[in-house]
Amino acid sequence: MSEPSVTTRLERLTPDVIARSGWPELFAAQAEARFYQHPDWLLAAQAHLLNEPLECACVYHDGTLVLLLTWQARMKRHRFNAPMHDHLTLGDILVAPCLSPAEQQTALAQALALAGNAPWDWQACNVPQRSVLINAVKDNPHWLQRESRQSAWFDLRDGQAPGSGKLRRNLKRLRIKLQEHGQIRSQWLTEPDELREALQQFLTLESSGWKGEQGKATAIAANPALQGFYERLLTPQFAGLQPVIALLWLDEKCIAAQYGLQTEGCLSLLKIAYDEAFSNFSPGSLLLQDTADHAMEQGLATLSLVTAPSWAERWHPLSEPVWHLTHYADNPGGQALRTLDRLKQTAKARLRPAA
Repeated sequence: MSEPSVTTRLERLTPDVIARSGWPELFAAQAEARFYQHPDWLLAAQAHLLNEPLECACVYHDGTLVLLLTWQARMKRHRFNAPMHDHLTLGDILVAPCLSPAEQQTALAQALALAGNAPWDWQACNVPQRSVLINAVKDNPHWLQRESRQSAWFDLRDGQAPGSGKLRRNLKRLRIKLQEHGQIRSQWLTEPDELREALQQFLTLESSGWKGEQGKATAIAANPALQGFYERLLTPQFAGLQPVIALLWLDEKCIAAQYGLQTEGCLSLLKIAYDEAFSNFSPGSLLLQDTADHAMEQGLATLSLVTAPSWAERWHPLSEPVWHLTHYADNPGGQALRTLDRLKQTAKARLRPAA
C-alpha cells in the first residue's frame, strides 16, 4: 500500500475553518466522542473565557483530516498551550481511528511542527487517560506527564442503576419524606427556548448558596464571562452536541438542577446545583438518581461526572486519571524548561513524605 499524501495547515479557529477543515466529520467518526472534542466547546471558550485566540493545527492524509489540535500562543510565541481555564474541565486532541500508534505519533509531531522553530514547549491540561494522546506520548523523552486529578463516570450498559442497594434505599426514604411537602417531578430539557429558561433556574439555584455569599461570589451568575460561556453552549452551531438541563421540582419550586452536554452515548454533567434549604433531603442526589434512570431509558452508555467530586464517593463511580502533559522542543529553551520542570517534580516528591 502506498504512503498517503500528507499536508498540514494552521489556521485561526472560526466557524468557517471548522466547517471546511473536516472537524465535524472527524468528531463524528470517534468511537466515544466527548463534549470537550466538539468544536462548539472551543468556540464558546474562545468567545468568553480565553485571552488569546485559538489556532487549529491540522494534519491531512490524502485530503482527509486525521489529526487536529488547538493551541494558544503566549510569551512572544515561545510557549504554546492547549486551551486552559478552570471551567475547561477536560481537554483532548482529535485523531482518526484508522491511524496506527506509529502514525499517531508521526501526525502529532507534524502538527506541533506547525508552530515553527521558536517554541520551547506545548502544554495540555486535563487530558483523560482514555485519550489517544496519552499512549502516543508514553515513554517519549520529549514529553513529561503529571497526574492532576481524577474523572468519574457510571457505566450504564449493564442496566444496573448507579449506587449501592443501601444508597438507593436511603434515597427512597428521603424521597418519601420530601413528598410529604409537595409533589416531586423531574424534567430533562433540550429545546432552545426551554433551555434558556432552565438555565435561569440553574443560575438562581447555584448563586443562592455559599457560592453567592458576599466574599465568595464564585457563582456563574456573578461572572458575565462564565455566564456567556454556558449560554453560548446552549445553541451549538455544529451537529453532535446536545445541551441538557435537568430540573427537580417540588410543586412549583425548583430545588435542584444539572447542566449537561450529551454526545452520542454519553451524558456529561458539568454543573450541579441545589437549594440548600432542602439539603436534609439530598435533592442533588435525588436528581442524579433520576437522571441516571432517564439516561438508561434513553439507551445511553455513560453518565459522566466530568470531575471526581468528594460527594460522589458514596455512589462508587468508575474513575480514571486526568493528566497534565508537556512537550519540550529540542532546542535550548525547551531543554532548559524540561530540566527545570523535572527538578520541580523531584522536589515536590521529596517534600510530600515530610508534609
